[in-house]
Amino acid sequence: MKRCFQALLLLALAVAIGSCGKDVKSYADMLKDEKIAIDRLIDENGFEILEDFPKDSVFGEKQFVKLENGVYLNIIDKGTDQRATLYQTRISYRCKMHYFISKDTVVLENYGPHSNGTYPISFIYGESSYSSSSSNATTVSEGLQEPLKYVGDKAKVKLIVPFECGTANDEYNGSPVYYEIVYYRFDENL
Repeated sequence: MKRCFQALLLLALAVAIGSCGKDVKSYADMLKDEKIAIDRLIDENGFEILEDFPKDSVFGEKQFVKLENGVYLNIIDKGTDQRATLYQTRISYRCKMHYFISKDTVVLENYGPHSNGTYPISFIYGESSYSSSSSNATTVSEGLQEPLKYVGDKAKVKLIVPFECGTANDEYNGSPVYYEIVYYRFDENL
């Protein structure tokens, strides 16, 4: 009887461990799901992916270029000629973002009429996390900072950020993000 109980206990433990493993996606599965989600986003919105960066940096409303790190960029407004200086320029941004990995998109925003008194998120260009808008640190992703190589103060862009270039939370969850709009404002140089 004792051996039968031990065998059943081991079987139950094996089933429990096997079940837990099914909830956790492998990295390869996350990449596959992300590709499907990004392709679906591009198709549903009629986005055009350009082969080359436009020489004049002027994009059509639905045109994106895929940058070397996998981020898709559309420049709405280049802003001023003033460029951010790495590790010196403090930048604030407002945005409207969509988590779209599943068909039920989650939308978050602190931009426009629905900002409800929220503050912009601030960071120092080149640093991975900083926020003066709340007591909790907000991680600022590589993908969100990538456009600053191409635009200036008061610029507006659209982005599709793969989870590898997203925040630590995005990367952990395998969640790409579509930024419908990001508005950058340079606060000061340190």
